[in-house]
Amino acid sequence: SPTPIRICATQVPTEVSTVGQQSELRKCPSPTPTVNQKSNQQKTRVTKTALKLLTGPNQGLPIDNDLSSSVISPTTPVVVTNVNVVNFDQNFKVLHFQQYTLLDNSWEVYVGSFVSTTHDALFLYDRTLGEGRLLSFDANLHISHYQPIHNLDANWEVHSGDFMGAGRSQVLLYDPSTGDAQIEVLKSDLSVADQKSFSGWGINQALYVGHFGTPTLNVMLYDPQAVQSTFIAFDTSLTVDHQFTVSGWDNRWQVLIGAFLDRSRCLAAHNCSMGDDILVLNRQTGQMQQFVFSFGTQYQVVDNRSQGYTRNGVATMPSLIPVDASNFSLLSTLSTTIRDEELY
Repeated sequence: SPTPIRICATQVPTEVSTVGQQSELRKCPSPTPTVNQKSNQQKTRVTKTALKLLTGPNQGLPIDNDLSSSVISPTTPVVVTNVNVVNFDQNFKVLHFQQYTLLDNSWEVYVGSFVSTTHDALFLYDRTLGEGRLLSFDANLHISHYQPIHNLDANWEVHSGDFMGAGRSQVLLYDPSTGDAQIEVLKSDLSVADQKSFSGWGINQALYVGHFGTPTLNVMLYDPQAVQSTFIAFDTSLTVDHQFTVSGWDNRWQVLIGAFLDRSRCLAAHNCSMGDDILVLNRQTGQMQQFVFSFGTQYQVVDNRSQGYTRNGVATMPSLIPVDASNFSLLSTLSTTIRDEELY
């Protein structure tokens, strides 16, 4: 593969003509570091490079043509960067700065813990082309893993989280026009290990993710038309293990999921567990409410109402009634002056 050209401060390299020789493109000079008088002060390592393949064990990554170090123009190859990746040190100073080129300009960018719980990666989604890309970086912000996903539908909503207790996030895709959903299970190198498909989740739902009393992440489907919300939990194989529907809110309410307030009261009363809250805001009245939902144990109890027939000599069949101990409760209500605004 061609050797990437270092990025200049301007997008187009300077053309240099020499007498009797063919014109050539002058490469950027290597930056000269500034000498710091204080030798004990840590220097910030800032680099500006085009796509740089790693050498050694990561050599030969499958880089597609859409992630490149140069753009071919009608006259000369010109390096045009449109992606900047930055990380910081403990003092929030720039530690590394890398530039990359994505030839397509329609990518949506999502972040998730796809490598591990402590190592995030990117999911790029192009609705027009039906393409996805997963990529992660090493400590120097060089690309360490890069995996393509093809044939994606154009109407997916993208969410991420560990729904199965795998120690890394999965990609959850939901189509509000059909009610279908799909979960991409990833390996640590970001390749797809498995794919789970779901149907019947309902159309035009607002999908939220949160921890609702289980160690893994759960799904909440909010239906403002039916004024109800459905909570879904999965087992380790991503089979729906628990589903519970409660009365919800109409379209006047905005819904936020997060651990917002102190749960000590409901924990002391043993009617909730640690996890996320559901904060809702009425955009018309400014009223704000905090709810908590926790998945509970599912079991069956004997229906004792048949014992009266047994005493009268009438044969009866044993009857078991399913019981779901999941809990949904209102914790607090607050009046605010917020009107016609969105909360984030």
